[in-house]
Amino acid sequence: MKTTLRAVLDAAERRGKLNLRTEEIAQSLPGVSPEALRQALQRQKRAGRLVRASRGSNHWVIVPIQDAMDGAPPVETWLDAYIRKTLHLPYYVGMLSAAAAYGVSPQAIMVTQVMVPKARRTLTVGQHELHFFEQYRVDEMPVTWHETSEGRYRVSTPELTALDIVARHPRLGGIARVYEVVQGLLPKMTPHDMTVALNAAHEVPTAQRLGTLFSMMGEITLQEAVKSWLTDKRTRRIPLELGKAQFQLDVRISEFKVVVPLSFLPANT
Repeated sequence: MKTTLRAVLDAAERRGKLNLRTEEIAQSLPGVSPEALRQALQRQKRAGRLVRASRGSNHWVIVPIQDAMDGAPPVETWLDAYIRKTLHLPYYVGMLSAAAAYGVSPQAIMVTQVMVPKARRTLTVGQHELHFFEQYRVDEMPVTWHETSEGRYRVSTPELTALDIVARHPRLGGIARVYEVVQGLLPKMTPHDMTVALNAAHEVPTAQRLGTLFSMMGEITLQEAVKSWLTDKRTRRIPLELGKAQFQLDVRISEFKVVVPLSFLPANT
């Protein structure tokens, strides 16, 4: 009996294999011409059984029936395989998406923020969106695995997550929102791992701002870890929030040389 593409997809799903490449599928369908295979793949795509990870790629993701409404399975099932094995890029899930993975500041469930060596266009897979952000030396950053029953992907450590969101706070809703997220991450951070993240990121202004936030929160051990790291670094006076004037009357200067408006009150405080 001639094997059909539908049968190949059903068999792969039963094995728990949701990521397939065109060449793998072709090997399971001997005698099928490239054009016939292309048409069959497009039919399954229109039917919602398959979704292509990105335009022009040969990476296909099988959509189980329970995920049909979302147009694709959860990112845990395909993100790592797609970025590492198809795009051949080092990566980690970061910022608010990483915080959400730690149970802090729930991010929009269909948006995942991914750090890669060079920024890329937003990618839509079903109803999921991947937002890419540039991170130099991404493969040298401290990461761990976020694992669920669906699969796993690389995620920044809580300490690196805090540094990343402070560094990019204008794109994440401002410093008040970032303050709340960092505060939620406090129980998951340690001074040792904070130093590891600081050494990897090596961003002095970001460290100054994060140290100031720790000081405002009364988090002594993490504050001291940042202060120790900055000891031999050249620092300058900077505003707490990028884009905000630092020379005002109603400000104080933190021990990290950060200008903090006296009116600064994080949201919900």
